[in-house]
Amino acid sequence: MNVRTFETAAEFLDAVGPVWFAGEAENSLPLGIALRVCNGFRFGDEPPFFACVERAGSPPLIALRTPPYNLVLAARRPDVEALTLLARHLHASGATLPGAQGRPDVVQAFALIWQGLTGTGWAVSMEQRLYRLTRVARPVGIPGRARPAEERDADFLSEWATAFVDEAIPGDPKHDLRPTVERAIAGGTLLVWEDGAPVSMCAQTRSTPHGASVSLVYTPPTLRRHGYASACVAELSQRILDSGKSFCTLFTDLANPTSNAIYQKIGYQPLCDFREIRFAPDDGPARR
Repeated sequence: MNVRTFETAAEFLDAVGPVWFAGEAENSLPLGIALRVCNGFRFGDEPPFFACVERAGSPPLIALRTPPYNLVLAARRPDVEALTLLARHLHASGATLPGAQGRPDVVQAFALIWQGLTGTGWAVSMEQRLYRLTRVARPVGIPGRARPAEERDADFLSEWATAFVDEAIPGDPKHDLRPTVERAIAGGTLLVWEDGAPVSMCAQTRSTPHGASVSLVYTPPTLRRHGYASACVAELSQRILDSGKSFCTLFTDLANPTSNAIYQKIGYQPLCDFREIRFAPDDGPARR
C-alpha cells in the first residue's frame, strides 16, 4: 500500500473517478470540487493537493485539498493503515492543515493520527448531514416568485453571501465573495425569491454528471419564518431537475433543526453524515 499523488485534476479523476462516480451523490463534495478544478477554477493561490492510497482493488482512501480550505477525506470506513500513510506523507511534505472533513469516524481517526504525528490539537467544529432530492414537494401559500439574479443585484447579494458564510460556515477562510456572486449571476445559477423586494437567495454549485448541489441559502434575519428559503430552494431544485439532472444535494448543520426539517419537507432525504474538525495550536482546545 502506498500514497499516490497527482499533478492535475484530470489525472486524479482518471484514477479515482470510477470509485466516486459509482456513488456520485454521496461523493458530490469532493467530486464536484475536483471537476471544478479540472474545468479551470482556482480556489486559492496555492496548488491543489490530490492523492489516493493505492491497494489492490478499490483505493481505501482518497483525499484532496484546495488551499486555504480543509483537507477532504473520502473513505467508507476508517482504514488506520491508509490514514496513517496519508498523514505521514502530508507531515513529511511540511503540510499545515487548518482542518479536515469527511465521514465522522474517518475524519476523527485521521485527527488522532495527525495529533500523534504533529502534537496539534483538534476540535469538532460542525456535524453535517448530506441530503439528496430526486422529486420536489413544493411548499404552498408562500408569497412571491423566483427569478434569476441579475447584475443589478450584485451589491446586496454579495453582502448576503458574506452573511451566509459568517453564519453557516464561520470557520471558512474569509475572502471577497463578490467575484463568486458575479460568476453565479453570469452563469444563471443564482436564484432570488422576491416578495415585493428580494427576500431570499440560493445558488446551484458543484455540478456532477447527474446532479448538482444547492448552497448559499440565505434569508436576512428580519425576513425569516415566512417560508421564503423553502420556496426558493424548491424552485431551484426543480430547475436543476428540469435541466436534465437526476438529483440535487445539499449539506446542513445538524445543530440547526429548522433547516434540517424544512429541507426534508420539500423532498430532501438524508444520505450520510459528515464531520468537520479544526486543528488548533499545541496549546489550543482539543476534543478526543
